Amino acid sequence: MDIKLSVPFAKDLSKEAGWIHLDKYLYFVPRFHLHVEQNQTNEFAVGDILRTYRTTSHSETEGVKSFEEEFTISDIKETTRSITLSNDLSQKVAATIAGAAKSPFYEVSAEVEASLEQTVRSSMGQSLRSSETIARRVRKSFTIRQKIKSGAGELHLAVAGYRKYRQDVYLHYIDYLFVEYSSKGFGLRKKRNLPRPVGITHINRLPIQIPLFSLFYWDLELENSLLYTETEYRSLPKVSHPDRVTFEELHAELSLPLPSRPELPTLYTLSNRAFPLRWIDRKGPRAGEDPE
Repeated sequence: MDIKLSVPFAKDLSKEAGWIHLDKYLYFVPRFHLHVEQNQTNEFAVGDILRTYRTTSHSETEGVKSFEEEFTISDIKETTRSITLSNDLSQKVAATIAGAAKSPFYEVSAEVEASLEQTVRSSMGQSLRSSETIARRVRKSFTIRQKIKSGAGELHLAVAGYRKYRQDVYLHYIDYLFVEYSSKGFGLRKKRNLPRPVGITHINRLPIQIPLFSLFYWDLELENSLLYTETEYRSLPKVSHPDRVTFEELHAELSLPLPSRPELPTLYTLSNRAFPLRWIDRKGPRAGEDPE
């Protein structure tokens, strides 16, 4: 399965706080567009025992029991975001683009793409070494279809089952945008999104297309009948920390052609949500000031 993920998230860039404040009247953000290839591995393991069942019946017993349990699971989306936005990587990428883009148009040459590729490659190893899994608590519903053969005296266990997945994460491209408040003569300062598109071409889009990393995580299986005897349970592989993610460097190059159209919403759209047209209408720091 292929997944598209843009970092920072659109919800963050819809607010001024999600942008980098370069100067009094100038804001900026670079955004990473990731291509993720997800695959299920053959690894299966069991975790916590959720319920126990015992029957003394001399005939086959079948029943349906439903219940809810709370689990700590890895938040793959947030973990990927955290790695991509690690200080070492995001600050270097921002500095490279901001340093190459000059007023008044804030365009960058194609040469900066090679520099960005080198920056990302050299910083990714450090990002992986300092990465941590981001987890969250969730409630999951289970339905156990209890079917116990006649004469079964052994305790039966309803358990949490986990399947291991792999995600290969590639950097497809980076787009960026400057938001500048400028005035003409004695008029109020108004917002400009730069650089401007040329026709339907978004010239603020920098293709990179390099591998970043692979991550492995356990996903909770919500099957209807994860029910085992004690003997069966002892022979099954166990997972001690199903909420942890492990990482590896990824060296496989991105081979399939990917669509060239920008993801939606664009940074132009997000900047219009985050910033009002007039500087004086802002709600952030120094709001209302317009000395010129």
